[in-house]
Amino acid sequence: MELEDLNLQDTRLTAELSSSGELNKYLGEGWVLILSYVKNKSDSQQPRFVVAWQQDGPPVFPEILDEWERREMRRQRNR
Repeated sequence: MELEDLNLQDTRLTAELSSSGELNKYLGEGWVLILSYVKNKSDSQQPRFVVAWQQDGPPVFPEILDEWERREMRRQRNR
């Protein structure tokens, strides 16, 4: 999809992502990037990406762990 073809009115669903790995998986399933920004938290900066599902039919979600699952895995690993 070309940038000039992007119409926010066609958006059916959005998702906010926190890593470029997640972003690439969503883009691979047909989502489009509509916004990227940096979230300041304490003394660190975290990238954020907002993707949109603009296709007909139900959205396709990639197989990935969400932020809570990743945090739990880190917590278990650090025990």
